[in-house]
Amino acid sequence: MTDSLIYRVKTEKRQIAYVNFIIEACDGIAVVRTADPEEGLLEVLVAPDFEADFLKVAESLGKEIEFRIIQ
Repeated sequence: MTDSLIYRVKTEKRQIAYVNFIIEACDGIAVVRTADPEEGLLEVLVAPDFEADFLKVAESLGKEIEFRIIQ
């Protein structure tokens, strides 16, 4: 079994639910957990086979709202 890739991302506090909804709506590519809600820090656990798909979603979100991968 391959471990998930963990991306730390930053968004606005008010966008956390939206980001969670969008990413988890893409069946099976990732799971979102909130690391620090006050700072808008999220951890996204990405299935290795879907990393490219997640990065496309992340790029699209970054054009729409404050959303950037920080680690």
